[in-house]
Amino acid sequence: MHPFQKTNPPLQEQRLNLLAQQYRDAIAQNDFAAGKVIAEVTLRLVPRNPDVLASYALCLMRTGEYQKSYKTYKKLLQSLPFEQLPETMIDGLAEVCGWLNRPEEVRRYGLLSLEHGDKKFGAGPAYPLPAPRPPAFNPQNPQENVIAFTLFGALVRYCESAVVNARASKTLFPAWQCRFYLDDSVPQEIQQRLLAEGAQVIKVEGEQHQSIPPLMWRFLVLDDPKVKRYLIRDADSLLSEREQAAVEAWLQSDRWYHHMRDYFTHTELLLAGMWGGCRNENLPSIIDQTRVYLSQQEGHRRFVDQYFLRQYLWPTLKQSLLNHDELFGFHDAQPYPAHPPIRWQTDKFHIGSNASYQLAGTPSQKNDGEIQRWEVLDEQGNRLCQYASPVKNHEWRELMPFFLLDPVMAGEWQLRNID
Repeated sequence: MHPFQKTNPPLQEQRLNLLAQQYRDAIAQNDFAAGKVIAEVTLRLVPRNPDVLASYALCLMRTGEYQKSYKTYKKLLQSLPFEQLPETMIDGLAEVCGWLNRPEEVRRYGLLSLEHGDKKFGAGPAYPLPAPRPPAFNPQNPQENVIAFTLFGALVRYCESAVVNARASKTLFPAWQCRFYLDDSVPQEIQQRLLAEGAQVIKVEGEQHQSIPPLMWRFLVLDDPKVKRYLIRDADSLLSEREQAAVEAWLQSDRWYHHMRDYFTHTELLLAGMWGGCRNENLPSIIDQTRVYLSQQEGHRRFVDQYFLRQYLWPTLKQSLLNHDELFGFHDAQPYPAHPPIRWQTDKFHIGSNASYQLAGTPSQKNDGEIQRWEVLDEQGNRLCQYASPVKNHEWRELMPFFLLDPVMAGEWQLRNID
């Protein structure tokens, strides 16, 4: 049942159903301003509905009204027992405390959310570890140490960050092999650039392509018997020196698994692109587990990777986990080791951060709905990359990685349409 679809007098039911659909449509389009208005209208009909209040607080936060969002979340927190609160409400409260620079409350509510998640999912079926300590890391054979990514589509935000990760891994993780699980939606030029940087490209085809959501393709590395250790990462987040130090600490530890938290939104039990492990032959096939999970959870496609991890893998991982986290103090959290300066010169960087946080584009003479090809040129006029984007209101706009956009904004590189 949707938050807006609680039991109400018959005369309200039709209107609430309509508002619920309008809210879903707005959020699906990331139109939180519209979602806020819809929530306000709904609250006039059901002013104390906790799910609608939580939705309203979320929209306030996404539109930058942090103080009002904070007050709404706090009012909701004080009005109901913890067990009756909407499922993601505490995560929202922890996040808005981060935006308001309230670190003590970030820690309090983030830890509360994580402990609640562990209580709910941590007692599930746990598969035994093969031995008290994992096998020693072998840096001499990168083929058995894999950094696994998913890549699909032809958007600059994912494709260029994937190539940069493959390049950066050669100095940050020389004993590891980058592997990209992808399909034919990724342009051939990008696939060739990944191969040129020394990465592996694994095509996901046939039944696996049909049955496994793309976000979960990278988990297929768990079923590869040749892989002894793996890191699961997001293609649009950049590898860094901070992460390198954390992984090295894990390799020197006696723990089978590794996990990181590095931002106030990191309140999920297992962040899908910030964990790793050693091969555990006692785990069932990830493909079989995925099929079972999806048969029960069709409605969770957007966050399917993280929801799958907390239900199917968290009980096993928590048995032997090195957890780097300076924010929440959850599950024997350890501080990050000292590390060299991070190479990415942006104040928005943290482990797991999205490298494409700014929109960029140019005017276009093409009609709305047509595709504009464009390219980025370096100081000498050499083409660094080329993409194609739909035109709307006689311009195209894309989320672009900062490492491409910053030199363009500084006048060093050029963003140019291709007629």
